Amino acid sequence: MAIRSYIYGDTGVQYVGCVIDTFERNGYEDSDFYAMCWDEEQGRVVTIEYDTTRCPAGGTAEIDATEDTIRKAYRYYKATAKVLFDEIENERLAKKFSKGDEVVVIKGRKVAKGTVGKVFWIGDCYNRFTYRNELRVGIQVGEEKVFLPFDYVIKHNWESFMMTGKARKQAIRNAALNAMPYHYRKLFN
Repeated sequence: MAIRSYIYGDTGVQYVGCVIDTFERNGYEDSDFYAMCWDEEQGRVVTIEYDTTRCPAGGTAEIDATEDTIRKAYRYYKATAKVLFDEIENERLAKKFSKGDEVVVIKGRKVAKGTVGKVFWIGDCYNRFTYRNELRVGIQVGEEKVFLPFDYVIKHNWESFMMTGKARKQAIRNAALNAMPYHYRKLFN
């Protein structure tokens, strides 16, 4: 048996052999119960609400995913992770810098745009005009030390730090495995 939900007038059994996992979301006074299912028509993993404490529903769900269904879900998560990694995460990781890295100034008036400097300090500083703590970076340009807002600089030559080859494949695989329910991860090691 897969999902039997009495919410919204549903009475039949749905997603037989496709329920990957079940979970609960707790609200302030009520709880909702969900099942992660492989939807063959949409070709993706969907979340279905099968029970709630807001009304007497009495729905049930049982994890009954077949090995083929689990592999389809893994391929879906891997394809999604690949798109997200290539479009967003790889660039974000490549632009990340720390103390000792060279950065280029991309904004501001204090230091000319395009100036290259070495990071010697990263920290919070209170801005008395906005009444907030702001993340700032200290860079050394020649003999001069300059403090700028964190988003005014970018890592120098960040394109060369983008992951390729085995490191990229491993990062995508890890993201896909982390998206899978914990009890299936051992199947893909």
